[in-house]
Amino acid sequence: MKKDHVLFPEPSSKFNKVKCHECEEEQIVYSHSTTQVICNSCGNVLSKSTGSKAKINGKILESAE
Repeated sequence: MKKDHVLFPEPSSKFNKVKCHECEEEQIVYSHSTTQVICNSCGNVLSKSTGSKAKINGKILESAE
């Protein structure tokens, strides 16, 4: 295999802008976060750690790599 045909792996993790269901506040959350992320204003849980990809409890507005 020639070296010019080898592709570089791209990460599957990204930062997401999440909107809280209760207070409608927006917060940036990492998609593979290892800790529980809580909303700054109302204290609602926005994401929970599941071991690999976090479970996001809110509406994802946009994703940035």
